[in-house]
Amino acid sequence: MNFEDDNIFEPGLSRLKKPVLPLVNMLQFLYLSGPFATVDEVLNRLTKAVELEGIHYENPKQMLEEYRCFLKEFEVMKGKKKLSAALPFIIDEKNEPVAKRLSLELWIKQQVLSQELETINSALCGPCGCVLCCTGPNSEFDEAAGFKGKMKQEFFEIPLADNEVDLFGLKRFDTAETRAMTTQSVPPLQMAQAPFYKHATAVYHWKNGWSLILPEGSACPQLAADTKRCLVYAKRPEVCRKPQIFAYVLEQTPDTAKRSDGVLIPVYMARNKVLAVWDCPYVRRFQHEIGAYAEFGGLEPIFKKSKT
Repeated sequence: MNFEDDNIFEPGLSRLKKPVLPLVNMLQFLYLSGPFATVDEVLNRLTKAVELEGIHYENPKQMLEEYRCFLKEFEVMKGKKKLSAALPFIIDEKNEPVAKRLSLELWIKQQVLSQELETINSALCGPCGCVLCCTGPNSEFDEAAGFKGKMKQEFFEIPLADNEVDLFGLKRFDTAETRAMTTQSVPPLQMAQAPFYKHATAVYHWKNGWSLILPEGSACPQLAADTKRCLVYAKRPEVCRKPQIFAYVLEQTPDTAKRSDGVLIPVYMARNKVLAVWDCPYVRRFQHEIGAYAEFGGLEPIFKKSKT
């Protein structure tokens, strides 16, 4: 896809060039090292412009207000409040448990980054008019987007939360066999003597949760055939709100851990990255800006293909 200039991307690009995470890091430092009882006390002092990593923030308080509910969780570190929600069990890339204080810091940053990237992605995605993330491999849209020839990939997976499954009036597979596997299991789930991805579009409950499977040549059932617009846009799944730059500070694993009270909680792995999907036209166009966005927040940018 070719565009004459970047003006149509300006709303998203301006946010991408002025990431909130450096401000979050500053607020965290000020709160934990200063004589502040609450995060609000710090926010109320951030009324003047600041410059961080060469980026000028005209009104830091106003920019951080959007994330106040997440930032107030820092007060747990000073014993000023309890967590609003249960903190997941977090491990590092060596599968070692992460200390509770660092776990909380990572969890807060994952929430902040996810919310900011939802805004950025929405602003960048619209001008592209692209539906690649709504279709299976080798669909009619792939050649128009520059994906020529037969792909190696057999299906496209769209992860779903439990409360998003009802958006799709499709056949569901939720059995002991599906719950014991993932889409990447080898050999793959067999159904009627064929791999699951050789069957019609359906929803599956895997070991790591629900997902919509789009086989080769298919499209999401909520993609209108005539307008190529999402029919459930206002209620679309969370993952569909975040094409194609993702907060990858934490990655949920298929595992669970048991708390001291016996309750099972999800296990996340600390990644400290920002993940961008190379298939996406605006990711390819703004790869340098995405890389800088991640690095300004102390995170590593990584790029990978979704369709291969």
